[in-house]
Amino acid sequence: MSQYLDRIAAHYQILDKSYTKRTAVIHVAVLFVLCFAVTVVLHYFILFGFALSLGVTLLLYERYWARLARRRREDILNAFLRQGVERGVHVLTATGRLDDAFSRMADAVRYDPLRSRLRTLCDLSASPQFATPEDAFAHWANGLGIEDIAHFALATREAKKYSVPLDELWLDMAEIQGKELEYIRRIRAETAHQRTGGYWFYGMLTGSFLLAYPFVSSHLNEVTKVIFWTTLAVMTVGLYLIVRRSQVIEA
Repeated sequence: MSQYLDRIAAHYQILDKSYTKRTAVIHVAVLFVLCFAVTVVLHYFILFGFALSLGVTLLLYERYWARLARRRREDILNAFLRQGVERGVHVLTATGRLDDAFSRMADAVRYDPLRSRLRTLCDLSASPQFATPEDAFAHWANGLGIEDIAHFALATREAKKYSVPLDELWLDMAEIQGKELEYIRRIRAETAHQRTGGYWFYGMLTGSFLLAYPFVSSHLNEVTKVIFWTTLAVMTVGLYLIVRRSQVIEA
């Protein structure tokens, strides 16, 4: 459970929402009670209803915040590449100073979630905690939790060792990562219909089965019950394979 709450905390952090374990537990508890009340109304066996409600609650709650966090990370990365790097390269070309580039990026970026984080980066690069702006950049990027920006910062620090021009490096990396981001978004859009169709089909059919089961279970023999639950299991596996396949394509 602690790992689950840690994942939720990470989602809250990237979304700039205040997080406490108490808040998350309350949200999960309320959603669980609602789901469990539905199973009680449908006259499901208490233990089965409890397990079903708990599983659905934990899954839906995490997926909701994970989807929002993924969008926020992509928006931050897109703003960093399209707005921040472009301004930073101008400063690097003119002065060669990385800390000045950070300051210019923080002033020029229009996306508020990134602007506030870039201001934090400016404070880090000016503090005596880090020997160089490159070290501050790497530390800031690792704490951001966005893999592409972390790679960007690592390449920047390594370029300093080998005297690689930062303006050229930034332009090349921004172009490569920008194309990768656009490709991922395009593939996600192309596979979205598979996921959406799978969700709707599974939701309607499984929902109908589960709603009907309490009222018809007394008329089913053991063989029919096995067939019923096997059908649901096959549909669940099928939905998982559809979603998994779309994730593989995106990767």
